[in-house]
Amino acid sequence: MNLKKLKITSICLFLTMLGCSDDYLIDQQYDGVTDEIVFNDPETASAVVTSVYDTFQGGPVEYLTKAVFYPANFLTQDFKNIGSDAFFQTFQIPVTFVPFNNMWTQNYIGIGRANNAIYNINLMVEEGDIEAEYGNRLISESRALRGVLYSIMASNFGGVPIVTQTAERIEDPEAPRNTQEEVFRQVIEDMEMAAEYLPWEYPESETGRITKGAAYAYMGSAYMWLGEYQNAIEAFEMLEGHYTLEDDFLAIHANDNQNNNESIFEVQLYDESGDLGWGRDDNKTFIQSFTMPNEIGNGGGYAVPTEALYNSFEDGDERRPATLIGPGEEHPDPIIDIAMYENIQQNFGGINTLGTEEDPWTGIDGLPGREGYYAVKLWRNPIVDGWSGPNIFGGQNLIFLRYGEVLLSLAESYHKIGNDSKSMEYLMRVRNRAGLEQPPQGELMNSILEEYRHELAGEFSLWWVLRRSGDHIEYIQDRFDIAIPEGKDLMPIPQQQIDINPNLSQNPGY
Repeated sequence: MNLKKLKITSICLFLTMLGCSDDYLIDQQYDGVTDEIVFNDPETASAVVTSVYDTFQGGPVEYLTKAVFYPANFLTQDFKNIGSDAFFQTFQIPVTFVPFNNMWTQNYIGIGRANNAIYNINLMVEEGDIEAEYGNRLISESRALRGVLYSIMASNFGGVPIVTQTAERIEDPEAPRNTQEEVFRQVIEDMEMAAEYLPWEYPESETGRITKGAAYAYMGSAYMWLGEYQNAIEAFEMLEGHYTLEDDFLAIHANDNQNNNESIFEVQLYDESGDLGWGRDDNKTFIQSFTMPNEIGNGGGYAVPTEALYNSFEDGDERRPATLIGPGEEHPDPIIDIAMYENIQQNFGGINTLGTEEDPWTGIDGLPGREGYYAVKLWRNPIVDGWSGPNIFGGQNLIFLRYGEVLLSLAESYHKIGNDSKSMEYLMRVRNRAGLEQPPQGELMNSILEEYRHELAGEFSLWWVLRRSGDHIEYIQDRFDIAIPEGKDLMPIPQQQIDINPNLSQNPGY
């Protein structure tokens, strides 16, 4: 079956107090009919599972940018928000920050869809309404995606309520929070089951579905959160031979190299024709316009890297120009010519550099804080032309997890069990790709943290892997002379959710 032929539409969506849904997105031809009829059809069972993926693409347009990219980068202090959300720099995130409430509700919508698919497709398998192998694969996709969503929630908020039943079967719709440990135990349980039935790869028509490799990778990360590093190693090393590092670091996020051999879990967005894939056409992302220079789009440039990050790279580190560029530098991707943008032609004489060293681009809207440096990992689609241009939204896929991160997680895990020679072996695989030799002398864990920093800056996981290490408080203090207020390394439970469910407790410090 070709999923691109499916037209997925939404039927009425009702959120319980936990944000879970008793309804789901279904194939258009079944719109409005009963669960029993819907789940007698394997094609619609597949469409219901496809709707779980839509959690990452649908919903509030700011979900990917403000709820995921923001904490992953701003909390590291290597990126700044230029605008109204500068509180990330001081770890004083308000409990009313709307994007976190959007993340909470959107993720629980996805979890609800997954629960619905798991329960009903299990019934289909038992009753012979779907072939067992195919049904188990669909169930496994749903469980793996549920695990990803819970991993994001626990990484951000700590403990959250664990819901594994469909809405009508939930015993307590006002359940309190489970602990962070319990959430990651649930992630492991989901990923273990998923890894049994998921394939390592799919036919081209189904590219982007979650794989066995993603299940093992998220399982390994969950074990690391629990401090069970030997188990993490065993999970991570299952990926050996199935994924490879891109030879050129710049190629990882290239617009014409999506779903490459290093990518483990990648959010699928629009292609150039405007089709999201799998029959959807509901969402793009404005994250590229948010990271492009203010001068290009007569606006934007609200999520910018710092000069300190630029200067922190070792000499010869090939990741620096593929991560951020500064005054007088050209964009590293040959398909991005800065001079091609209309604003640059009109206002800056058509230069093909990021301003000049004498006159760096620090914004045209009067908002302070830009230092003339801009991220380029997500600025790879030449069609997008900035915040005020006709193409504010872009369709570049977003890589949530890739093999470079897994190798560094292996380096950390081996270090934590006392095998530093093996740790260095994995560390050097990442450094060699960056054109670097042995790290500077010093404590090995510090070198691993620096590799996380320079490998993952401007992506979707850096703050969370730093927090997972347990060294994040000292990391921020040592590098930026910032003392994180007690409890503020976790994000606040959205006040709107506490107002809805009085059994939810707020994180300490808020």
